[in-house]
Amino acid sequence: MSGRKRMSMKLIMLVVLVASLVIAGCTNNEAPEESATPSVVAEGSSTAYQWGDQNFEQFVGTAAEGRTLKIGFTPPAASEFYDIIEHGANTMMNELSDRFGVKFEFEMSAPNEHQSVESQVATIENWTAKQYDAILVSSAGDFDAMNAVYQKAMDAGTAIFMFNMPAEMWEEDELKAVSVIGYNNHYQAGYIVGKYAAEKLQGKGNILLIWGLPGHWSTSRKNGFLEAIAPYPDMKIVGEQRGDYVRDKGMQAAENLLQAHPDVDLIYGENEEMAQGATQAVEARGLKLWDGTDGIITIGADGLKSGYESIRQGKLTATVNVGPVDMGREFIKAVFMHEVLGYTVDKIINVPTAVIDKENVDVAAAYTDWALSTKRND
Repeated sequence: MSGRKRMSMKLIMLVVLVASLVIAGCTNNEAPEESATPSVVAEGSSTAYQWGDQNFEQFVGTAAEGRTLKIGFTPPAASEFYDIIEHGANTMMNELSDRFGVKFEFEMSAPNEHQSVESQVATIENWTAKQYDAILVSSAGDFDAMNAVYQKAMDAGTAIFMFNMPAEMWEEDELKAVSVIGYNNHYQAGYIVGKYAAEKLQGKGNILLIWGLPGHWSTSRKNGFLEAIAPYPDMKIVGEQRGDYVRDKGMQAAENLLQAHPDVDLIYGENEEMAQGATQAVEARGLKLWDGTDGIITIGADGLKSGYESIRQGKLTATVNVGPVDMGREFIKAVFMHEVLGYTVDKIINVPTAVIDKENVDVAAAYTDWALSTKRND
């Protein structure tokens, strides 16, 4: 047989062999073997772990053996928003505890209102004296004054992690914390509200702003909104009033503005509570809420269960889900990685955000419901 014929025969045999293997693979009805690494599910969290295998789990468990992390959680006020963040933290604490054996002592303390910074400072100093491993803090206090408090705590051995703070407003080396876990208030909140408004109003309309307390949050979100609508000269802010981040004051502010400016197309409440108050004010005046083509658009920002229910009912038009569940999960993971495993973590960790309306509310609501249903393990 010639060399060319022998090569052709080998090629034919190879093609036949590959074809038979493909056919066998397509027609194999045998049950697949069980994975050598069973998935582990955290009770109360209903989450299948995807983070490493059994070998990884063993070594991390050894590193975490006998560890109890004492963590303080101090938001600027008690609210539905910060409750969702805390429940997000519960889901991650349960997962880490169930899988790696680390235990948590978690304490929450919030001032009665955003301006009560003194009580928040006293709380941080108390937890530092008790040698807490980490303090999670979001504060409306003066940036430089709070930085001094944080530095003192870290010098005493307590790690500071900020959350829900507009880190984009400062240089990274000015942030006296291990990490800031949140979102970019300028581009991930105010800006995307402006883009959404421009799309729905086709670049033309009168706008009312219901704004929170003067400070870093309100400044960053407003700058983002103004940047987004700047290309649309026919989108005009005709009125603005403070609502101090609560629903009843948001409603009162909207009532005052609507009386002075009844011909309005959109009301932007800086947070969701004020936006829901504005929605109530529109209804109380007998004005039409946005139905997809006509009426007054009301939009806020947070990602609340109550807001999602209002969207489903056709009242609140939209809100920005700023990731409260993910904030809670990510700051607990950051504390674990830093305090237990000794890793560095990024100075700024931003979670995903999205504008939520009737088109996509179900996904966001389901994620929030999951977190709110999770109780922290004893």
